[in-house]
Amino acid sequence: PKGNTMEGDGSRDLLLDGKSDRKTTELGEDLNLEDDNDNDEGAVMTYKIRRSFLYRCIVTSALGSLLLGYDLGIISGALIPIEDDLNLSHVQVEFMTSSILFTSILGSLMAGGIADLFGRKKGLLAAASIFCAGSIGMACSMSFAVLITWRCITGLAVGMGLVICPIFSAELAPRRERGSLTSFNELFINVGIPLAYLVGLLLRGQPHDWRWMLASGSVPAIFLFVMTCFLPESPSWLLKHGRDTEANLIVNQLVDPSETDEVRSRAVKQTIKEMKRDMYTQKSMASWEEMFYSKENQEAMFIGLSFAGFQQLIGLDSLVFYSVYTLTNYGVDETTALQVTLAMGLLKLGFTILTVMIVDDAKIGRRIPVLIGGTFNVIAMAIMAGATFFPHSLTTEAFLIFGILLFVSAFGFGYGPMCWLILAEIFQGPFRSKGLSLGSVTNRLCSFLVVSTYLSFINALGYGPTFTLYTFICVAALIFSYTYLPDLTGKVMGVKNARETD
Repeated sequence: PKGNTMEGDGSRDLLLDGKSDRKTTELGEDLNLEDDNDNDEGAVMTYKIRRSFLYRCIVTSALGSLLLGYDLGIISGALIPIEDDLNLSHVQVEFMTSSILFTSILGSLMAGGIADLFGRKKGLLAAASIFCAGSIGMACSMSFAVLITWRCITGLAVGMGLVICPIFSAELAPRRERGSLTSFNELFINVGIPLAYLVGLLLRGQPHDWRWMLASGSVPAIFLFVMTCFLPESPSWLLKHGRDTEANLIVNQLVDPSETDEVRSRAVKQTIKEMKRDMYTQKSMASWEEMFYSKENQEAMFIGLSFAGFQQLIGLDSLVFYSVYTLTNYGVDETTALQVTLAMGLLKLGFTILTVMIVDDAKIGRRIPVLIGGTFNVIAMAIMAGATFFPHSLTTEAFLIFGILLFVSAFGFGYGPMCWLILAEIFQGPFRSKGLSLGSVTNRLCSFLVVSTYLSFINALGYGPTFTLYTFICVAALIFSYTYLPDLTGKVMGVKNARETD
């Protein structure tokens, strides 16, 4: 690809110039690139990335995504004791579970503006503070109304984290590693889920168990707050606000100390040039009107928002939130159900790690994991539907558990990590923050729709017809992904660049 950029090949990172020709060798070797600076015509230039600094920044920001995963996991284990302690109906259980998703939509809408106005770092600090307060508030709730209020407050932090974390990762990550590094956000959602399942298993049966479960959410929030205090601001955001000197200092830290002063200077110069081009600092950020009516952004809006919606409409959150509830009501004993939820979290995490490892391979890219994962999502949901059309038995129970485990594994390989990566990549610079906000809103709204209706569908239709409905949605999601999804592996962010360089 042409244009000034910073890339990573796993051991060394490179500077490309718009007029340079690329000379590739075997995979894993250095690439030789001619740099056409005025006084260094024909010089070959490579430089190393300071990976300790880069990964510390990416991991810290990804902790914001862990908060969602932790709530997903902890509420699953706490649901039954909360229902018993507060004497809730199934409608109240639905509302209590899904309320955090509804207000996460408001948090997502707020996040883009907050991230643009105050910076990515301050946005993460705010999300951590709100989540911590919400976790403690939920644990101290003495009534259904108070519990709902604090879950709604916690949802604001979840929505903010879902938007700000991938923005920061995409803006800091080198282009050729952007896929794996941005996917850390989905990876940490999946770290949070089994972590919370494990905490739930350890606390289950203790006095006031559900209160301790919900209060435990304050621990990762406090850790995120402390780590974010040492996090630099996004250099792209600094450039947009005319703070070029600070941006240069941060980009300078991305270059390995072993490099010479000359290489460091040229690396920083060309990286800053690419960031300025990407973020269109000569223009203001897109307004909400431009987001919806700009012809330049229409394709990105259609693909990004549709994909974000399908990711949730296939029913993943209904299985995660209600895993114990679903299995025990079908006839599985509670101990087995809790063990299955832990296995769900570990499998989803494992397949997400696999995707993170391969997503930047040019032969695999973004589309292949989505299409493979989507295909197995269809198969898994069909197995669940077929099993639950029959009366409960050890055989149908085994098929149901197998279908659930296969479904979350396929989701962890495909739609899960790819959704946030695609949203981070598909929008051009001026549209990115608001585009991610809208994508997160769409995603959370569809999650809210699924989670708030799941138990009602089960009670009205039964498991078989409900899972059959989800199967058809899985088929629609797969067809959409095959037809419209672009691949931005190793390309400048923005769907237009995918079309121009294909």
